[in-house]
Amino acid sequence: MNNKELILIGGGGHCKMIISQLKKINRFEIIGIIDKYKPIGSRVLDVEIIGKDEDLKSLYERGIRYALITLGSVEDNLKRQSLFDLAKKLGYEFPILIAPGTLIDKDVKIDAGTVILPGSIINVGSTIGKNCILNSGSIIEHDCQIGNHCHIAPGAHLSGGVEIGDLSFVGIGSTIIQGIKIGKNVTIGAGSVVIRDIPENTIVVGNPAKIIKHKDA
Repeated sequence: MNNKELILIGGGGHCKMIISQLKKINRFEIIGIIDKYKPIGSRVLDVEIIGKDEDLKSLYERGIRYALITLGSVEDNLKRQSLFDLAKKLGYEFPILIAPGTLIDKDVKIDAGTVILPGSIINVGSTIGKNCILNSGSIIEHDCQIGNHCHIAPGAHLSGGVEIGDLSFVGIGSTIIQGIKIGKNVTIGAGSVVIRDIPENTIVVGNPAKIIKHKDA
């Protein structure tokens, strides 16, 4: 059976990781990359940039039905959400990408468009929302709930029963202790240790993590 045709939306470093993992699982044929800034005809690894955001409609009309958001995020996931919503409105479907070398309990629920990269562990009872990145070596313990469009950076550790609101970013090497609730659109700085609940639209850093800034809602 032929592999499903897929386009990638966003052509930076995260896109390289996705290309590498897609080649390992060999379920999709990557047709090309959509990128707002890179010139058409240039390449990411061996995959060509074939258009801009406005070309998504014509590519769908050509019969391409699958897409992944391969724009990465540092702190702000709003652009990833915007691209996901745009492509979904046009009719694209979003596969779940689980890289080789992950450990995921059979009871875990994962929603459309989420990418789970090598070395990640997700334990029993956890749920992962749409269009999330669980980056290399992240650990999601039992009964965690991660909302839509979140990014859990490499080496971040969530203890049991942690809740992460939509659009939040958990920085590299961070630790969140058991039962903590993180609001929507929160940024947790690299290496932070979160020991108390965090309200939405905030930036926190440190050990223990403290609010250093409130974002515009």
